[in-house]
Amino acid sequence: MRGLNSISFAILFVLTTLQEAWSHGDQPLSKIAIHKASIALQDHAYVKASPTILGLKGQNTEWVLLEFSSPNPSIDDWIGVFSPANFSASTCPEENPRVYQPLLCSAPIKYQYANYSSPEYKKTGKGYLKLQLINQRSDFSFGLFSGGLSNPKLVAVSNQVAFANPNAPVYPRLAQGKEWNE
Repeated sequence: MRGLNSISFAILFVLTTLQEAWSHGDQPLSKIAIHKASIALQDHAYVKASPTILGLKGQNTEWVLLEFSSPNPSIDDWIGVFSPANFSASTCPEENPRVYQPLLCSAPIKYQYANYSSPEYKKTGKGYLKLQLINQRSDFSFGLFSGGLSNPKLVAVSNQVAFANPNAPVYPRLAQGKEWNE
């Protein structure tokens, strides 16, 4: 019986270890407490995205350059990528009138810390970031947040960028039809 308990423990230990290896820990976007987000737009903070039209030569992915600034920079500031571009609560469908609704309608599809490619951001409040976007069949906008991931405060919103042909076929897909020969 003791040998059976040892084997069971060993199997449990191996499965637990494999689960951690397979899951690679937490998904990075799950660290953002978007339900706690507040809006604290600042007059002198900005995010500018260029180019505004992506995929002019038929590309499905393209790089976007972001120029941003904050009058109160912090090492916890980050840039979030949102698609569709209008991510304010005014576009959210009402779910339950008795529950306090979040101020932002959706979570970012990607994010990067503001000081990632601009190490002097904390001192100067100015930074640049280059992000690759994939055609999501919708437009994009970018938000500059302070307060870190656990207490995000939206301080600036960028202009919108979009792919020239958002409905272009991106990748081949297989689908089963109703008939055998479809």
